[in-house]
Amino acid sequence: MESIVKSLREKNRYTQTGLAEELGISRQTLIKYENMELDFPLSVVRQLSKLFNVSYECIIDNCLPDEKSEADVRLKMIIQQFPKLKDHEKNAVSEMVRIMAEE
Repeated sequence: MESIVKSLREKNRYTQTGLAEELGISRQTLIKYENMELDFPLSVVRQLSKLFNVSYECIIDNCLPDEKSEADVRLKMIIQQFPKLKDHEKNAVSEMVRIMAEE
């Protein structure tokens, strides 16, 4: 089974060296994470989650983000940040965020 980190790294066009530098770790450590030989410390989980715009659970559970649950997370964030938006506006912003995240 391929690690989610490797999948996300490749999808986002990072080299192992580039991602390791971004995370402040060695390339050898990243390889161990990708080969699931080493568990991620919480600090790295946080960095990966933020960098790849996925939930902590995706990194920890080694699973691709569920489209619906990721959309729910985005919508909750929008609701918290912009409580005066109407429902259709929140959905439109959420869809724009989803599209931008794919690029």
